[in-house]
Amino acid sequence: MADQNTHPMSESEQMYLLTVAMLAEDGAPPPISLAQLSSSLAIQPVSANQMVRKLADAGLLTYVPYRGVELTPDGLAAATLVLRYRRLWEVFLVERLGMTPEAADALACRMEHLTSLDVSERLAQFLGHPQLSPQGRPIPGPGDRAPGAVGLPLSRIAVGQVARVAAVDAGHAARAFLVAEGLLPGAELRLLALGAAGAALIAVADRELWLAHDIAAAIRVLEG
Repeated sequence: MADQNTHPMSESEQMYLLTVAMLAEDGAPPPISLAQLSSSLAIQPVSANQMVRKLADAGLLTYVPYRGVELTPDGLAAATLVLRYRRLWEVFLVERLGMTPEAADALACRMEHLTSLDVSERLAQFLGHPQLSPQGRPIPGPGDRAPGAVGLPLSRIAVGQVARVAAVDAGHAARAFLVAEGLLPGAELRLLALGAAGAALIAVADRELWLAHDIAAAIRVLEG
């Protein structure tokens, strides 16, 4: 999708798309219910219904009454771009201005809507092209059409190495399992052993967890 300044959206429209994307990133299975969406945005469901229909008419969401919403490819691309803006500003505010991650997140949530593609690329270059936000979340690349398109397969790091989860590319059931075990983007883990068939033994949140090969293959990590 082109720069949002070419196809301008309101701040409210951006927040709807971004919220759907972040709920999915946190493990909410699609479609995202209007109740969950309105709760996350702290608005009334009737207001969410009106905006969702508007975004669906614009081709940015698909909406199934009584079930929920999913981002279309264009909607996901737009949300991913804004998410990149937010997380780059978070890095700047924490690393350069010394703000806490929580305060930086609140301010970056406002600044993301004022940022252009050109400004974001200048900011990324100034910061040394960071891959993670201060809260350990992946920063999408400039051409990514989905969050979390970074990192290495879990099997590519060395046994004993500590890494952070960058993305989880799994189906609904497997993703729900990983979320329940705390394996969200940003979570720290240590690879303890690799099985011959690709299974993995990891340490996460002070406990050990054995992952079958298909589950382990869904996890991408950032080293260090």
